[in-house]
Amino acid sequence: MNRVEPIRDKRKIKAIKNLIKGSQNWRDYILFVAGINLGLRIGDLLRLQVKDLYNKDGSIKDRFEIVEQKTGKRNVVRVNSEVKKALKLLKEKTSLVNEPDNYIIYNSKDKSKSISRTQAYRRIKKWCKDVGLTNKIGTHTLRKTWGYHAHQSGISIEVIQTKYMHNSTSTTREYLGIEQKDVGEAYDKVNL
Repeated sequence: MNRVEPIRDKRKIKAIKNLIKGSQNWRDYILFVAGINLGLRIGDLLRLQVKDLYNKDGSIKDRFEIVEQKTGKRNVVRVNSEVKKALKLLKEKTSLVNEPDNYIIYNSKDKSKSISRTQAYRRIKKWCKDVGLTNKIGTHTLRKTWGYHAHQSGISIEVIQTKYMHNSTSTTREYLGIEQKDVGEAYDKVNL
């Protein structure tokens, strides 16, 4: 598998959100927003259904539980405010949430099916290209973006490791592409 990079520039993230929102493609908007905020692998993200994220009364859940495809491990995922805003838009702009078995990232011809990994890859690659990102991009870019920005926000590598269910912090560092320059910046920030 080729190594892909996170989206490090928050301005690029905002540009992609605005690009998708401007096209009023709410499925793609939730793919991107949920992808960078939930930190799930693409296979798990594409499996999410209305019943996973919305309560029976149509309100948005605060958290949900999945069994990860790759690891078979249970994962409780918290729904943050950005994902809730995107889910609210999805509910307002589509009839998708009327059926609990519909997929959140739905196939436009049949909402009881999700888009494919290949379709997701093509969309992610196009959005990144459209905003001028030239580094290696793939479906894992969304998951890595969450971890990278969590780390940049001061979340410990151990917490991110636990979220990703990695066996070691060195795996998490390598996964996120934490570079020597990032370590060097720590010296500039700590002046005792």
